[in-house]
Amino acid sequence: MTNFTAVLRRHQVPLFFVLALGLTWIAFVPWYFSGGEAIPWFTFGPMVAGFIAAFLTGGLKAVRAILASMFRWRVKPIWYVVAIGFPIAAQLAAISLNTSMGSARPAWGNIPSLSEILPMIALFAVFSGPLGEEPGWRGFAVPRLLARHSAFTASLILGIVWAAWHLPLALVGDLTAYGTVSVLLAAFVFTWLYQNTGGSVLLPILMHAAHQNSVRYLGKVFTGGDLVQQQWIAAGIWLAVVVAILLVQGLSSFGCRAETRLQLVPSA
Repeated sequence: MTNFTAVLRRHQVPLFFVLALGLTWIAFVPWYFSGGEAIPWFTFGPMVAGFIAAFLTGGLKAVRAILASMFRWRVKPIWYVVAIGFPIAAQLAAISLNTSMGSARPAWGNIPSLSEILPMIALFAVFSGPLGEEPGWRGFAVPRLLARHSAFTASLILGIVWAAWHLPLALVGDLTAYGTVSVLLAAFVFTWLYQNTGGSVLLPILMHAAHQNSVRYLGKVFTGGDLVQQQWIAAGIWLAVVVAILLVQGLSSFGCRAETRLQLVPSA
């Protein structure tokens, strides 16, 4: 092992963060100047950064480990229900609570038909973050953070970086305070999901897609201040889940075995 490789291994998480932010923000520039008409390749920044950092610090073995985690589908069925169902349930509960708190009645007719939504969900899953982000955030960063930190600290660190990763969206008016808070809270829930599915990245991909699209489509039932209030209520529901996870599981681990925490980290 060369001295350079040894240095990279000792600092592999900061290396990944620098690559993830740098590659994303650089790739965001041509998309921004296209007026949002170009393919948003910048959403693949974390995945590309994860594969580069994995190769530099662990070779092909580390790259294959991330790929394997993306196809780790043999988990208890309940976790598929959680991954897909919880984000949708959170939005539906927020809609109900919003109405009880004085908002206008939800305009369900604003939601497109299922035949129109399904192809867009597949498209958004690829080009709107879930596929491009999760192999980096959960596939590379989480196991390495868990090897050195508690689940709470690992989630907090990643949540801050993940929220910062979205900053360029402010240039196109697509960055909100409630969205930033939701990203920070989601980092804890995603760590919990990752740990309880044996290090699966597939399940966080599904939860990411479910969360994005439930906000995108169920959010259409409100406009203006009612929409903002609904999303803050939804963020409150995510906060309640995070608090429940911490109370039940504690700060150290959100429910995984030690080998799950370490399995994707290449040996020194």
